[in-house]
Amino acid sequence: MSTNNEELFEGLQIMSAAELNSAVKGEETQEVETSTSTEEEFSLEPVVAEKGDDSVTTKTVETTETKTNTDSTSKNEVVYKALMKELVNAGVLTVEEMEKLDEMPGNFDSIKELVNKTVETNFKAKEDNWKKSLSPAKKRFLEIEDAFDETDQAILMAQKLEFFDNVSEDAIKQDENLQKQIYWEQLKAKNFSDADALEAIEDAVAINKLEEKALKAVPELKASAKSYIDQSREAIQQKSKAEQEAQTKAFEQLLSNIDSRETFIDGLNLNKVSKDKLKNNIMNPVHTDPKTGKEFNSLMYKQQRNPVEFEMLINYYDTLGLFNLDKEGKFKPDISKLKQVAKTAAINDLDKIIAAEEERGVGRNTSVETSKKTEGILSMLDSAFKNR
Repeated sequence: MSTNNEELFEGLQIMSAAELNSAVKGEETQEVETSTSTEEEFSLEPVVAEKGDDSVTTKTVETTETKTNTDSTSKNEVVYKALMKELVNAGVLTVEEMEKLDEMPGNFDSIKELVNKTVETNFKAKEDNWKKSLSPAKKRFLEIEDAFDETDQAILMAQKLEFFDNVSEDAIKQDENLQKQIYWEQLKAKNFSDADALEAIEDAVAINKLEEKALKAVPELKASAKSYIDQSREAIQQKSKAEQEAQTKAFEQLLSNIDSRETFIDGLNLNKVSKDKLKNNIMNPVHTDPKTGKEFNSLMYKQQRNPVEFEMLINYYDTLGLFNLDKEGKFKPDISKLKQVAKTAAINDLDKIIAAEEERGVGRNTSVETSKKTEGILSMLDSAFKNR
């Protein structure tokens, strides 16, 4: 039994605690060295390119990114093109020719362009359908409306044109009253008086020439009416152009007057900074009406925001004398009332200062004496400025 036990523990060595810790640390160090040598043995080093060449690693990354971006862009273009075709085929979007659709780039801007064209096309189609549903006279009115300032005049000319376009020779030959009316229109167009026109009609009836004169008058009256409309339209356009030029000239004159102006109110001179601020206040818009697109500068916007209050303020300023005119019709603002208010405020402030100073001294004067002293100081200052 003892022999077996000795064989069982053969080779074992009894170690102290310090020897055991040392042995354990030695094994850990050996494992770390083995792991490190293994990693170094199987590690991969990046290939270093020669000087002047791109790094292989950088080139590989750039190539991969470029390929990814290209693939993404190509994929998006295919998706957008497919969506555009689906929307066109479904009638949601409108395109003139399908071939043009293939030529358009596949992106969001192309879809926006198609949407805008579709809206314009649909609006035009609805407008055309609406015009087709109108009577001939109303259609004619819409065609010539822009040639007249007065609506009634445009309606009258539209009715005349419609009449001359549709009246037939048979209708004229069969109706003597119609012949008289047509011949009357021609005579009045030639500046005949009512009496002379009636006499000419009677003479035509007497010699059996009324029908002939009426038939000849129709094309002449029709051409005259069209010529009148063209002349009227041209006159309207010329008038509009002249008004725009006058507005531009007046605006330029306004800016020029500001540059040459030295003062608006006596004692308050204008320098370059104040002139530039004034011009910017006039020229620069601060608000745009979302409905009409009209732009407003600062003063116009405030007037538009509260016209009643604006009107009251203007009239109040006029009662103060800020819009007084001289004999030549030029504005001569009178700010004496404002000066008086400022002077009163200054007197009150000086009264307080002088009173406070006197309280620190021998004694305090009455308020009347203090006010007189203050007025004396202001008079002295006013005289000094006037002498300058």
